[in-house]
This record gives sequence, C-alpha cells and structure tokens, in this order.
Amino acid sequence: MTLLTPLGLLGLIGIIVLIIIYIIKPNYQQKFISSTYIWKLSLKYRKKRIPTSQLRNLLLILCQVLLLTAFALVLAQPNQVLRTRIREPEVIVIIDSSASMRTELDGETRFERAVEKAAKLATDTLDKNGFVSVILADESPAFLQQRISVADRLVLEEQWDALLMEDMECSYASSDIDGAVDICEEVIKVNPDAKIYLYTDKQYANVPKAIMLENVSIPEEWNAAILDAYTQYEDNYYTFFVEVASYGHDLRLDVALNLYGVNARDNTEQGEQFTFTKTNIECTGDEPVKLIFVNQEFYEANQEIYDMAYGDNLFIISNDKRVHAYQSIHVSLLQTQTDTLLQDSFIRDNSFDIYGGMKQVIKIQYASEKPNSFWPAALRQLRLVTEDRWDIQITEVKKGEEPALKGFDFYIFEHEMPMLLPEDGVVWLVNPDFVLPNLGIRLGTNASIGSSVALEATDEHPVLNHINPENITVSAFKQMVLDGSYQTLLSLEQFPMLAVRNEDNLKIAVMAFSLHFSNLPVLLEFPFLVYNMFTYFFPTTVTSNSFEVNETVVLNARGNELTVKETAEKFTEFPTEIVLQEPGTYTLQQKTFTGDLVTERIFVRIPKAESNIWADGETIIEPYVYIDKGDFLRDLLLYLAIGIVALLFIEWWLRGHEAM
Repeated sequence: MTLLTPLGLLGLIGIIVLIIIYIIKPNYQQKFISSTYIWKLSLKYRKKRIPTSQLRNLLLILCQVLLLTAFALVLAQPNQVLRTRIREPEVIVIIDSSASMRTELDGETRFERAVEKAAKLATDTLDKNGFVSVILADESPAFLQQRISVADRLVLEEQWDALLMEDMECSYASSDIDGAVDICEEVIKVNPDAKIYLYTDKQYANVPKAIMLENVSIPEEWNAAILDAYTQYEDNYYTFFVEVASYGHDLRLDVALNLYGVNARDNTEQGEQFTFTKTNIECTGDEPVKLIFVNQEFYEANQEIYDMAYGDNLFIISNDKRVHAYQSIHVSLLQTQTDTLLQDSFIRDNSFDIYGGMKQVIKIQYASEKPNSFWPAALRQLRLVTEDRWDIQITEVKKGEEPALKGFDFYIFEHEMPMLLPEDGVVWLVNPDFVLPNLGIRLGTNASIGSSVALEATDEHPVLNHINPENITVSAFKQMVLDGSYQTLLSLEQFPMLAVRNEDNLKIAVMAFSLHFSNLPVLLEFPFLVYNMFTYFFPTTVTSNSFEVNETVVLNARGNELTVKETAEKFTEFPTEIVLQEPGTYTLQQKTFTGDLVTERIFVRIPKAESNIWADGETIIEPYVYIDKGDFLRDLLLYLAIGIVALLFIEWWLRGHEAM
C-alpha cells in the first residue's frame, strides 16, 4: 500500500487530542438526588453478575481512536500498488527521413548527423539500464525498434549501422512528423515518463514541451533546384516552362534545355537536337522564379503580356527552331554562380526530364453505305480533345469505294459489313446488314416502333461514362442475339442495342440501330460515346509523364502485359497501380493487341517542398499522454468508508446501552 498524500497522516494528532480530553474530563458530577433513587440503582447493580461499564468505556475509546485513524487515512489517500512505475530512463527517438535530410556538407548528410546523435543518446540511455525506441519518420512512420533494453544493445547498434549504410533508409519524399509523434503513444502508454527526442532539419513555430527538438542543419548549406518543368501544346507548337529557386544563398542561375528527337515522326526516327540556354537568372530571398521558352511568333503576337508576366525570365525561340514534337527534354542547371564556384548541398534536384512530346499515331477508318456528317464531326472532336496524347488520323471511305481491311487501328462500319474482318484493330459495327460467322452475333429482322422509345443501361461500364441512356431514343433497330462473350451495355426491352467484346484476339463493338432512326447524333451523349469507346479500347498508359516520389501511378495497357524496366516489374491485370520511391526516369514497355512494341517514359521528381532545405514547419501536435491510475494503483477509499460506517454504528450502539 502507498499513500498519495502522506501529509494527511497529520490527522492522527486528533488521537492525542482525544486522550487529553479523556484525561481532563471530570470523573464525577455534583447533583442532588433522592435516597430512593440511589437505593434502586444499587439493587440494579447488585443483580449484575459481571461489571460491564469499564469494558464498554474501553470499546468506546477504541472506536473513537479507530475512527480518527480512518479519517486521517482518508486524508492521506491510501492506494494498493498494482504495478510500479518504471524508474529507469526511457527515450523515444524520432529521426526525420524526408528528402531534405539528404542535404550534404563536407561529405556528411543531415540524415547521417541525426543518426549519429540519436545513436549517442541511445548509448547513454542504455548505459543507465534504460529503454530506447526508434521511429523513422517518412511518409508512413514506423518503429524500427521498440523498447530496446541493454540486453539487446547489439541489435540497436546494427540498426544504426544499417541506417548509415543503406541509401534507401532516408526517403526522397516528405515526412509525416505528426504521424511519428502519434505512434509514440504506444510507448507512452507503457511508460508515461518516456521522453521524446526529434532529430530534424526544420524549425517549428510551436513545439510541445514533451518533445525535445534538435536541428541537424548547418548554416553553410544551400540548394539550387529545378522545382518543376513542363510543356504546353498550343497551335501545333510547344511552349516550355521551368521553375527554379535557390535556397539559403542568393545567386544567378543558368538553365539549359536539351531537346532530343525534335520534330521526329516517331520514336524510331532520330530527329533534330536543340539546346536552349537561359543565363543570369536572379534567384534571391528563397523565392521561386518561373521561366518561359516561347516561340517567336507567339511572343510577337502577345509581346506586352509576355513582358509583363516574365520580364527578364523569358527566352524567345526563333521560328526556324519551333518544336511540334520531341522525344525527350533534359533540363539542367549549368552553373550556380557567375563569379564564384560553389557546391550545391543537394544535387538530386538539379535536373529534370520531360517526356510525352511524341504522340502515338492512331488511324481511324470510317466507312458507310449511307455516309453522314455526324460520325466525321464526332471523330474530329475526339482528335481535338486527345491531341495532347494521340495523333489521330481519320480516313473517310467515299461511297462506292472499298474500305481497307488492314493498316488501321480503329474501323467503323456503318450499315455495311466487309467480307473479311480486319485483324489488326478494333471494329465497331453500326446497324450491320449482315455479320460474318463465328462472331457470336445472330441478326434478326428490322424492328420498327411507332414512336421513339428511350434506352436503358443494362450494366455499368466505362463506355457509358457521362451518358444518360434515358435521353437516347430509338424508333427502329436491328434485332440481335448475342452469345455470352459480349457485354450488353444498352438495351430496349429484351433486345441489345449496344454491346462490346474485348478479348485478346477480337475487339469488337456492335450497335443495333442507325443514327438516322435515333436522336443520339444531336445529343451530347454521342461525342461522349465515341470518346468513351475510344478510351476503352485504347487506354492511355499513364495520365501524365511526371509524378512525385511515392505518388500512386495508375498504369493501363493495350496488350496483355506491361513491364517497368527499371524495377523489372511485370503487370498482367489492368488498370493497376504502382508506387515509385526513387526519383528519375522509368521506362514502360508493352506489346499492344495490334502487335506494336510501345515504349513510354515517365519522370519521377522530388516534391517541391523538399527542395527548400530551409523551410520551417508550423506546429507539431502534442503527444496524447493519458495516465490511467487504475493500471498502477487501486483506490482504498471505498473500504475505508465501509469501516468508518461500521465504527460509527458500533459507537452509537455502545452509547445507547450506556444508561442500561
């Protein structure tokens, strides 16, 4: 048992006071009574065989002493000890693992300094028979070691060596310091007296008292960085944008754009090589500077706007070097100071690669016995909205001419059906007059409806994105029966109106009605349908050519398999996701269903915020420390209360029989 308030025992002084009261209390009282009363009282005492007055008085005194003792214990708050508090020293070490911790000076990174300081703290703690926990704070903080004691010293020493030797232990992304503080609570629940030490390179506006922060940065460190680089395609030519900054040191930068495969027709052609260099870019006050490399024609047409927006940070590309296609662009910092050569403390953001300037060609053929302007208009709209990714070439077969059965990626046959099915592309049959055998389609008679009837969606499908089937009405259609290899998307009662079949050796769509007997061509649903059908059979491999480290990249493919060359990972189910943890270029290779070998590249960059090696943090959350006394002590006040009530009852009973 332990007393939470030992001073409460001063209440025992009341026992001394009680004894004094009994000592100074007079043993008799002067009263006038009749002799008859005395005679009756004497007869009463003579009848008792044993005297009880002395025993009763002793019991009364004992009860009063016990009551005073119990009241004193109540003031002292007695508790039963269930589990003793840990008296040995204990520390929780949080090591910031963000990309900025890779900043280096004199051959030593901030991360290495943090590990060395943390190792020394851990050694000192273990020398005192304490406990050590280590948390690596990256995007997903986790314990490297939890509550290591002196018996496991060698395990912890090996952990320090691994942190210093393995390059991947320090990430290239941002860190979640609040998340690291949050998991500290697992240790604090066991030992509320554990101390938290954070080794980082940032200063925070508000640091809780429970966290001891140590900044491992050095004032001489600085960083010149390319924060971002991208292109903008406009009027068949590219404009280039580059964002740079210098942190910790004011200086002038030189930026070079090296363009490869310029204006080549495809990735197999070498093309030209251009180099554009912008010099003396003034970077001061840790503020980013945005550069633009714009065509002379565009500049002359909007000179005042460009001069106002970019001023000296503008580079004009002459008309003879305009770029309408490129295979890759390498952006780099040529030098970091015009008068003095200085060494950048963080070199991984001194270059940037841009891809996606070579659009893949998709050839579409439209053939119809009853040509109309709706299909060509929808296909031209498709080409316009996808021009940043695809070079869609449209061929319209004139009435009376024979359509080609090879050499295209997408075939649209309206009303008519060729005698042979193309094998090198996707086929879309619109209101076919007949179908070839072995396609899984049986045609019935033409059905005519008195009035237009709205269609209904049979199944959810990407082809129906942004399409409301209830808006589409049909007054005549071709009755069809499809086998189980088709997925029906739109239907009218029990008849399929639109279905798709997407297999390795056969990719086909069939529509049972003509645009002449439907309101579809005058609805917004029609261009959406054409766009959705195209993106369903020709999915874009990646939505962008630039991603941040640890950003989720969604991959798609037009074949059965896609390989990420740098990681040697192969994917066979699509869409799929991949997370890339290192900056640099990644090559995506696939063989399409048409047999073409397609190679695409993406660039993974360090987050912009990590290039600012002198960025300050805002507030670190307060670690939630809740000490449940019930885990350590059991309150005995209830038992004391029961004892006090019992003693009061006994004293009352004894006093009640005092006059008997």
